[in-house]
Amino acid sequence: MDQYRQNQVDLAAGADTAGEVVRLLQVLNSRAQEAQRSTSLMYEQATMLPFADYADSFRRVQEFLSFCDVIEAKLEELPAVTREPILHEVTAVKIRAFHALLRGMGAYLTVLERRGMINFFAQAVFLMQQDVIQNFREHTLPNLPPRQVPQQMKELLDEIPQRLKRLLDRCVDVPDFRFSS
Repeated sequence: MDQYRQNQVDLAAGADTAGEVVRLLQVLNSRAQEAQRSTSLMYEQATMLPFADYADSFRRVQEFLSFCDVIEAKLEELPAVTREPILHEVTAVKIRAFHALLRGMGAYLTVLERRGMINFFAQAVFLMQQDVIQNFREHTLPNLPPRQVPQQMKELLDEIPQRLKRLLDRCVDVPDFRFSS
């Protein structure tokens, strides 16, 4: 997202909320760059990336997407004339970040499927990722303008859960020794 300038928001329409939104948009810009670095790392270094770094990158992007949700909630307090252009931009940034996340996941999971061993704690990460993708598919995607959804996103939304399921099938349940006699 390009640097969002304060003069692009009608501050007279709702000074306190609008000022807070401007500050959130400034933070959004730096966090968007961090999310971009994380997804690029997942995609470009998929063959060498340790599982812990993959899981951490996913977590960072997920936090960024949650931050976008916070901004969208704050925008509800603004007049429509001010809210709509900002909401459009925040939604576009969020979709680009989610698409980049799916792309990075696809690359990493493809490499992971070829490996013989799967990280001991992968099961919990994969289950969480399934939930995030399902939530996006059911609650976010239907509300998006079709022109904002990248062409490959729907394919990735089909492909990645299948990869996650295959990897989950390979995960070994860890026995719980706490209650053994």
